[in-house]
Amino acid sequence: MRLCSFAATLLATLTVSHTQAATPGETCRQDLRALPAFLLENDTGARQHLAQKGQAYFDQALASASTAAARVNDEAACNTVLSGYLSQWRKGHLQIMPTGALKHETPAAAPSSTAAPTATIDDRAPSLQLLSPHTALLTLPSFFPGYAGLINDLLESKRDELASRRNWIIDVRRNNGGSDSTYAPLLPWLASGESVNIGGEWLSTPANIASQENICALYAPGDATCTKYMALAVTRMRSVQPGQFVAQSTNGPVSYASVSGQAVQPSRVAVLVDRDCGSSCEQFLLEARQSFRVKLIGRNSGGALDYSNLRMHPLPSGRRQLAYATSRSARLPYLQVDLDGIMPDIYLPPPKDEAERAQEIVRVQRWLEGGTLRPNNI
Repeated sequence: MRLCSFAATLLATLTVSHTQAATPGETCRQDLRALPAFLLENDTGARQHLAQKGQAYFDQALASASTAAARVNDEAACNTVLSGYLSQWRKGHLQIMPTGALKHETPAAAPSSTAAPTATIDDRAPSLQLLSPHTALLTLPSFFPGYAGLINDLLESKRDELASRRNWIIDVRRNNGGSDSTYAPLLPWLASGESVNIGGEWLSTPANIASQENICALYAPGDATCTKYMALAVTRMRSVQPGQFVAQSTNGPVSYASVSGQAVQPSRVAVLVDRDCGSSCEQFLLEARQSFRVKLIGRNSGGALDYSNLRMHPLPSGRRQLAYATSRSARLPYLQVDLDGIMPDIYLPPPKDEAERAQEIVRVQRWLEGGTLRPNNI
């Protein structure tokens, strides 16, 4: 017994010593080698990307990344190498995250009237500006679940002010996505009748099922809606064999819904969009633009929606995790968003600086109120 115990202790000591002796380059290559097989088994887009680009393309990408990984001297450099490799598969909805950075996005507490001047300001919290008696500006920098309550509270507390303004600007430039349910309270203000929604499919694998079971605790702890939705997802995924896709809904991929609109709605809504609008922000665009009163203005969105519902997978080093897609849209292959994003109805060239970016709001307000979109210097 003592001999076995000593041997086990010695083995553990040697294992720890070996792990501690591993260089950043060695652990980086270890994590890199784990990526291709995991992606092809579990990521919803990987097999399609392989078919499109070919094995030789990915062999070369892996070889180049392996050479670069061997040269890294720290974790940040490794994360850059691995991220570059993932971008060869897909430009969005594939990313590397340090294990210590995993936490759900929580809004900062609103400062009280007695708060010190240095109180934390959350630059991703929703905000409302009343630009004129005719126009309101609603700025929505994030649709992460932690902001759902703030968006709903803002719409409710400012209901009278919003209802009295016939023109709205909804600014989703730099919106980093999040959850579709976060923007749901906004849709009745925009709806003009029936909407058509295209659902998606889950890829059923043991790893994907396990990730669905853990996601709520990671990003929406205590959220009963999340728990219920994920339980249904797991049930659907268990209904098919591993490696197969299954529709997210038992009613099929296409649904038709009549949205009950607010008693008073804005007459004209301009949604300001840019390349940093991705994921759930793009899903918002697809839903909002179905209203007759909505125009998308700005630039193409980011193009990160076809493969979605990111989940986390720990890589062998334990120092970082892979965020990968567990669902794909039923729009594919006929309406692809990832190719180049969602086109605006009215294109505005990219601003040269923050001043020009701010001027876009001024121009859109002027246009909504009967003036011109023309820049001030033209």
